Amino acid sequence: MARTTTMAMRWRAVVLLVVVFLASVVQAGFYGKNTEVLNLTPANFDDEILNTNHTSIVEFYAEWCGHCKNLRPHFIKAAQSLSGVAKVAAVHCEDAANKPLCSRYGVRGYPTLKIFRPSTKRGATVPPGGSWKPQPIVEDYTGGRHAKAISDTVVEKIANRVKRLKAAEIEGWIAEQNNERIKVILFTDKANTPPMFKALAVDFANSADFGVVRSADSTTMKKYGASSYPSVVVAARNNETGESITVLYSGANKKLQLYYFISQYATPSEGPKAQVDEGPKSKKARKNRKYNQKPPIGGDHEEL
Repeated sequence: MARTTTMAMRWRAVVLLVVVFLASVVQAGFYGKNTEVLNLTPANFDDEILNTNHTSIVEFYAEWCGHCKNLRPHFIKAAQSLSGVAKVAAVHCEDAANKPLCSRYGVRGYPTLKIFRPSTKRGATVPPGGSWKPQPIVEDYTGGRHAKAISDTVVEKIANRVKRLKAAEIEGWIAEQNNERIKVILFTDKANTPPMFKALAVDFANSADFGVVRSADSTTMKKYGASSYPSVVVAARNNETGESITVLYSGANKKLQLYYFISQYATPSEGPKAQVDEGPKSKKARKNRKYNQKPPIGGDHEEL
């Protein structure tokens, strides 16, 4: 009798834990605010996914779906891995308000994952009083349902606006600059351009050119103030004197810190509305600038 009572108490404890867990999921949402996954609705879908030059992966799901529940921890982990370099988002298709959005993209089963990436192709229609807008490329994601497969596929789809340079080409490339665009150079020993640097090139697409130099000799690096890999250098023009300047970045290799460093010399076209001047002035003036501390996309990212 005592053993039966003990087993019953254990089962009740297990049931209680399950109920508490489910209640917490309902309260926080399938993808709560403590994750890097962006929850989408018709109200924010266009701004977050269509009107951006960043690559995104969107999951269309239903909370009752077993496969969606299995995917959830992997999708959250992928979002953490891609934080700061791509958007990871989700649409709850069983929410009545979201059903037209899911229908719009032909969702017939759960989970459905789609990758959205920028294109120069024009949209089919022009909104009243509006203008032509690029029509993003939308692709079904058919890869593995685990974090690494998702992250690797999305990284491959990130637009590459970074120019590959040889050491002998740097000086001529910098000389091409005008008063409106700066140059951002990454000295690296890696074979591939880091996703973080590609994402920064997207953030500053309208005001800066990005280049990567692989395995430069020490003499070349020293010329630009660099002594180790990775090193980031900004080449700009002082608006007061008109002279060309190069500035070596000395902070941590994190997306957010690099974003605000470059924002001192160029105006971002993506991300937070950085309050920057027209160009680099005195060191004191740059130090006293104030910025909106909201991350460019997602959170921070460490890989350079």
